[in-house]
Amino acid sequence: MDNWYIPLLALGAALCFSSGQICSRLGLNYGTPTGAISFSLFTSTVILLLVLGPLVSRDGATTAGLLLFTGAGVLSPFCTQILLFISANKVGISRASPLRNTTPFFAGVVAVLALGETVTVAIAAGTLLIVIGASLLGMRDSEADIPYRRIYLLLPVLAAFLGGFSSPMRKLGYGSIDSVPLAICVVQGGAFAALVLYLLGTGKYRELVFRRETLWWFGLSGVLNSVAVSLNMTALEMGNVVLVSPLIATTPLFTVVLSTIFLRSFERVTLKVLVGAAAICLGGVVLTAF
Repeated sequence: MDNWYIPLLALGAALCFSSGQICSRLGLNYGTPTGAISFSLFTSTVILLLVLGPLVSRDGATTAGLLLFTGAGVLSPFCTQILLFISANKVGISRASPLRNTTPFFAGVVAVLALGETVTVAIAAGTLLIVIGASLLGMRDSEADIPYRRIYLLLPVLAAFLGGFSSPMRKLGYGSIDSVPLAICVVQGGAFAALVLYLLGTGKYRELVFRRETLWWFGLSGVLNSVAVSLNMTALEMGNVVLVSPLIATTPLFTVVLSTIFLRSFERVTLKVLVGAAAICLGGVVLTAF
């Protein structure tokens, strides 16, 4: 396919996102989910501003473009992460994660309607395979069945929609901002500003645990996420949402592989895991080869 490096950028972002998740899981042995989000987002924001700040150019940037990228950062990663944590508590991660992994579907629909992108048979088939595979990998056999209200199933669906809506927003924003470093910094700044307001408004800042282990693992997660965000944003600037978003959704595959290697007690290789992994791999091949 043309521009073969675009899928590589997206897959590289997925690998870095999954590596960051592994670090966060290790850090949760010493800290809290609030700490994982906060320290990781703080670290990635500082790194991106320090590294990309000198490269930022505001030539040709419009207020509309800046607002689009700021809003995209608030929607994802901030809102999507918060909604996923809340929904995991309300309905269980085995139900929340598969619904959250339908993000590429929403991203594709919005990209077609708002950006005029074209969905080919190969893109539709590849996206479907990746969504199915990611949903299988997101299920947990060991989780006890907990009572829940069906209305709470809308929370992970909303997270998926906001995550899917965020990608077309970023793509649309590139029409008003030429500088990729500026776009990355604005997205990250929007997410971090929303986090600070959330911590202060809810009092969740009291849940932050300052230990060497938490700072190390959550900080390392932030480093990996800063690379992932940069690769993701670069891929979106160069390629279409209908291609990039499904490839980013292969993150659960990398997470399972890395969990099997580094967190042997966390992830068991079951038939469902193998089928989910195979579906994601096949979906990636269909997306990139046709």
